[in-house]
Amino acid sequence: MVRLGCTKRTFGCCGRVVVVALLVGVGGGTALAAGPVDSTVDATTLAQMEQRAATADIRDRCYLYTEVVQGLTNLAGREMAAGEEDQAIATMTHADELAGKVHEATVANAKQLQKAEQLMDRTTRHLADMVRVASEQQRNTMQRALEHLNAVHSDMLAVVFAK
Repeated sequence: MVRLGCTKRTFGCCGRVVVVALLVGVGGGTALAAGPVDSTVDATTLAQMEQRAATADIRDRCYLYTEVVQGLTNLAGREMAAGEEDQAIATMTHADELAGKVHEATVANAKQLQKAEQLMDRTTRHLADMVRVASEQQRNTMQRALEHLNAVHSDMLAVVFAK
């Protein structure tokens, strides 16, 4: 066991530091492992990505919309961190709406469905972390979005494992 220079009396303090460091590391790992959408993608780029997904071949839409949902989730997280509560709520509401399009595209013999499922898994995990730290005002919207994304993710898994 590594003592980190703590005595028995002060180990509780060092233990808390280690726990905080691990939590920060876990949160950062979630952001770094986010996948193809850069975590600094802005709203304009996401709107362009959404337009591309809307006009794409039906078989490509599932993955493209999943990328947009992930980008919106990351954007909402940055908005939360900046104290922009109303904007974070609006962003997550839009991500929740797009989850319906992901669901529609999932059953349309989608290409890259396994990649989309993995991306959705990371997105739902990130959103679950965000729900834990959200303000009371944000929590209800984010919890609804998380429940919807979890349902879409479950349907994606069912289709992936049915093949």
